[in-house]
Amino acid sequence: MKKLTLGLLLVVYVMALSSCSNNDNIEPEIENLKNVTDCNITIEPDLLVAICIDGTDVALPDEIITFVSTFYSKIDIAANTQFMWDIESGNMEILTIENSVEGSIAKSIATIRFDANYSGSGIIGVTAENDNGSGYTQHIVELE
Repeated sequence: MKKLTLGLLLVVYVMALSSCSNNDNIEPEIENLKNVTDCNITIEPDLLVAICIDGTDVALPDEIITFVSTFYSKIDIAANTQFMWDIESGNMEILTIENSVEGSIAKSIATIRFDANYSGSGIIGVTAENDNGSGYTQHIVELE
């Protein structure tokens, strides 16, 4: 009886050890809450051109954040819009740019890496051009 109990305890112990894995202790990757994918522009009936840029106002060195710009041109086809992103000041680098169209609004999402020596006063500029209209805006990002 003693051997049976000992054997049963050994089986339960082995099962408990094998059910635990290192994956249980890995924290899920948390998306950066500073990332944005939309900015709202108000389109009035008599408005010919509108542009906006949105994203966080603060960043840390070595951080990667997405910013968004949208553009509206009343008499143009949104799919013909070209976006030009530019780092005007600050130690940042544009990693990727993704453009899309939602109805009459052209959208551009830029992923920007803040360098290890980022010290604030970063200015991100974006220009949008279409067949008959263009717009420019900028966004300032300080050190967090």
